[in-house]
Amino acid sequence: MNNEKSPRGLAIAAALVVLVGLGCSLTTSVGVAPPTNDLAAAPDTPPAGGFSQPAGTVAVSYSVDDTANRVYGSGDLQWKGSMIYDPTTRIITPDPTWSGPWADLYDDGPWNQGNPAGHEPIGSTAGDHRWGVTVFVTPPASGSATYEYGLNDTYYEAQFGNGWIWRDPNNGTFTVEAAATAALTATGQGFLPFGATDLLIVIDTNALDPSAAWDTSIIRIKGSVWGWALTTVPVGADGLATFTLSDVVGAGRAFTHTGLLNSGDGLEFTLVFGPGDGVEYRDLNGAALTSGVTAFVQPAGASPAPANIQLATDNNSYVAIP
Repeated sequence: MNNEKSPRGLAIAAALVVLVGLGCSLTTSVGVAPPTNDLAAAPDTPPAGGFSQPAGTVAVSYSVDDTANRVYGSGDLQWKGSMIYDPTTRIITPDPTWSGPWADLYDDGPWNQGNPAGHEPIGSTAGDHRWGVTVFVTPPASGSATYEYGLNDTYYEAQFGNGWIWRDPNNGTFTVEAAATAALTATGQGFLPFGATDLLIVIDTNALDPSAAWDTSIIRIKGSVWGWALTTVPVGADGLATFTLSDVVGAGRAFTHTGLLNSGDGLEFTLVFGPGDGVEYRDLNGAALTSGVTAFVQPAGASPAPANIQLATDNNSYVAIP
């Protein structure tokens, strides 16, 4: 945001001469109106503050769009990937183990403006629910360095042990070439508006695949829509365990950053049987089993209708919302 001000009178100019002679300097903060006795910048003076890009680095920007639902707050989102982030220098270094720490996403304005400086890409607007960060990379001495990444919900991670909410089945990537100087933009993600279609997954413990003795003392489900976090599905006296999406998503529910589904959405899920880490409901080849499992979709105001459970490319169960 420009913080353009008109020049002051001769008295202030004279004061400036005195201060400069004493070796003093004056600055103003972007977004904060200066006191009336501050020296005003000339109209073409760039905004004060901002973060100084480390020498010899390339700026890499990343952002996600939460304007449709506006459910995320400060510290809720993280740019998770094969990188280590230093919050002081804002430099990332390669880390194939994905051990972190990773960069938080911000909604505090562009990194090159502000006092304190923002963190978002140049041209961003603070408070608009577009969350982002610009990091800096030292190019490799030769060849290129490729970084993989996705998106993490840190609240889900802390509360439930997993918060991976990157919707693309493939990890995002960006590559920094040796001797590169031009800034890069990594592909981000937008969140579609929440829908009004509910989803039910029913597990009949009396009709499970006979290939193993499944421990049904506790049944849990994890899914792509709510960050692959495990949630318990209660088992009734009849042996049926029913997961209902609307019971766990939305304001005041466990998964407060998640909503109901739209036509055209898809949900991947995996069932986990038994306590502790449990055993995923899969065959010996790793493909999700569906014996005894049925799915139903329920648009607003309608009765539940059966839905087909497919096998996703990564061997999870998958339901497409018609």
